[in-house]
Amino acid sequence: MSIEKAAEMAGKWWAERLQQGNKEQFAEEIRVRVLEKLQTRERVYLECDYDPQGILLEAVRAIGIECGGFMFSADGILPRKHALQVQHDRLEPKEGYANLTDIIKVED
Repeated sequence: MSIEKAAEMAGKWWAERLQQGNKEQFAEEIRVRVLEKLQTRERVYLECDYDPQGILLEAVRAIGIECGGFMFSADGILPRKHALQVQHDRLEPKEGYANLTDIIKVED
């Protein structure tokens, strides 16, 4: 499967949940970062518990949104308790508290 497609789908998935800012730019910031990680790993985990972490925090800041990354900093930016595990052939989303949703297949 295409890691490029998986990274693109991950960017779009998160951009759909962005509550402020440029969604297209946000999707691209995530895509680039996920693609880089997938070149050396089997999976990438993107999480926003009460605060965006790692790639998500970098992407939020890259589109010009101030975010501390602690103390409920996701409020008004991204939904709480959301996560996405990205693999070469699928995305495994979690939306809300322990709410695993259907696996999304990566299609070339």
